[in-house]
Amino acid sequence: MRLFTAIPVPDHIKTYSSTIRQELEEINSDVKWVEEENYHLTLKFLGDVAEDLLEPLCDFLERAAVSSTSFKLRLQGMGVYPNRRRPRVIWIGISGEMEKALFLGERVDAYLSALGFEPETRRDYHLTLGRIRSERNLDELVAKVYQRGASIQTDYFWVTEFYLMESQLTSHGPIYTVKRKFTLD
Repeated sequence: MRLFTAIPVPDHIKTYSSTIRQELEEINSDVKWVEEENYHLTLKFLGDVAEDLLEPLCDFLERAAVSSTSFKLRLQGMGVYPNRRRPRVIWIGISGEMEKALFLGERVDAYLSALGFEPETRRDYHLTLGRIRSERNLDELVAKVYQRGASIQTDYFWVTEFYLMESQLTSHGPIYTVKRKFTLD
């Protein structure tokens, strides 16, 4: 199973993000856009995990959840990875109670290290809007991303849980399935 942990975002945040994506789509660049129902904040990508590790994995994730408190986040800003010269991913940024969000990530890393998962070397929460596939209209797209990003700032939303997700790759894009939900203390 191809697994990752994710912080869900509420429907109004998904809808808002989708309207920004639609503005960027008008530029007609070559981008594989993320579907609205798939918007999330990746906590930790786990990769291919054997079926027999699922229960111990969930036990450790439950420990990470109960050792972390709920917190508030919001969307703020927009940009590209890895940089403006070689953009590959369009993202919307996250701000808010980042110390609590980072603590949750550290707890997940700490508990999963017992199962052999490497800790993240850099944790940067963001909502991925799309992946750039070619240079068609790229300069115009990147300019619009940064121009539009300056005005992005939503109300706060509460993070009270995170999910263990399975990602099945298909020719039409990934299919995400929630394997388990974990409630923060």
